[in-house]
Amino acid sequence: MGYLKRLGSRKYDLIVMSGEGGWSRSFNVRMRTVAVWALVAALGLSGLIVTLVLYAGRLGGYDGLVAQNRQLRLYRDHVRQTVMDTDRHGLLSAGLVQELLGPLTAGLGSSAEGARKDRAGGMLFDGYYLNFLDNVPTLPPVDGFVTRGLLLREINLQAKHNGIDIAAVSGAVIQASAAGLVVFANWTEDLGNLVIISHGDNYYTVYGHNQVNLVDQRERVERGQPIALVGSTGMSQAPHLHFEIWKDARSIDPRTLMDLYRRQDISVDTDG
Repeated sequence: MGYLKRLGSRKYDLIVMSGEGGWSRSFNVRMRTVAVWALVAALGLSGLIVTLVLYAGRLGGYDGLVAQNRQLRLYRDHVRQTVMDTDRHGLLSAGLVQELLGPLTAGLGSSAEGARKDRAGGMLFDGYYLNFLDNVPTLPPVDGFVTRGLLLREINLQAKHNGIDIAAVSGAVIQASAAGLVVFANWTEDLGNLVIISHGDNYYTVYGHNQVNLVDQRERVERGQPIALVGSTGMSQAPHLHFEIWKDARSIDPRTLMDLYRRQDISVDTDG
């Protein structure tokens, strides 16, 4: 201990000289001071090394986070454009919205559900309101393939077609596309057994060529409730459902509201 004490108290002269010999500087330092500064430098270097080791993984993943953020932004822009192009009536089918917004709302958990409840059955996304009310006709009434679309601009009124034809198995159950009140359930010469449902907010749906109607006029129905069976009554050549959606006295193409019928559309006629 005595030796170390004497060693630490020793003084040393540190001389700095010019390479050309023109000047020189002399510094008098104690060994103890040199040891302290050496210890501080060693601790600082050790801390820097530990920090780099601990954060090396995070720093290495930074580029990946930047790329992921860029992809999410591009996907968000794609969703926004898809919503605006597809939903021209202020609503979308729940299935399509879930498919589009799944990657963006996967981490929201209960907050996304809370936002839906706050808007009385809808969802606010990026300033655009998506409606999920039970009285909005977004449920496909039957599983089948669209064989004929809307023809609204024909000069010949007999050629006009205000809905879509959905080819399906004879006797298949037809469901109410939304909750509402049956305002017509009877026979017509053109569409055979016909059901018309009022859903409120000036929404109406029409189901024609039914084999048999399962509901009566003035009967209240729930979304998804069986209302008829697929048939070929009236002016029809094969089993299918003639389906129309009306909003504010205007015919709406069901394919704009139901992604099932967009995917299973094999019609060749167009409303040109």
